[in-house]
Amino acid sequence: MATVLVVEDEPLIRLTVIDALEDAGFHVIEAETADDALAVIENRHVHLLFTDVQMPGTLSGVDLAHAVAERFPDAGIIVSSGRLTPADLTLPASAEFFAKPYDFSIIIAKLRALSNL
Repeated sequence: MATVLVVEDEPLIRLTVIDALEDAGFHVIEAETADDALAVIENRHVHLLFTDVQMPGTLSGVDLAHAVAERFPDAGIIVSSGRLTPADLTLPASAEFFAKPYDFSIIIAKLRALSNL
């Protein structure tokens, strides 16, 4: 079972994403900020990252995406934003961008493809 780290500061969005991913068969770890998520990846292996870009703290979702790509080169990474576009961001080569609002079925299909499930 692939482990997905979900990082989203909006509780309702985070819980909705977590429910959808758990229903799809993923093991989910959650964090409210990229700073919190960085501490998580120090102690846990993650196969997949699903993160918002803008959130409170010193790190952005883009910073986190780069940290995950460095620590877990084979990890699938999805970065999302409701305000920014891929042209506004410098993402790791392995990262994919999804604009909010997103379709959960597309997100789940992409995470399955990235995890080879």
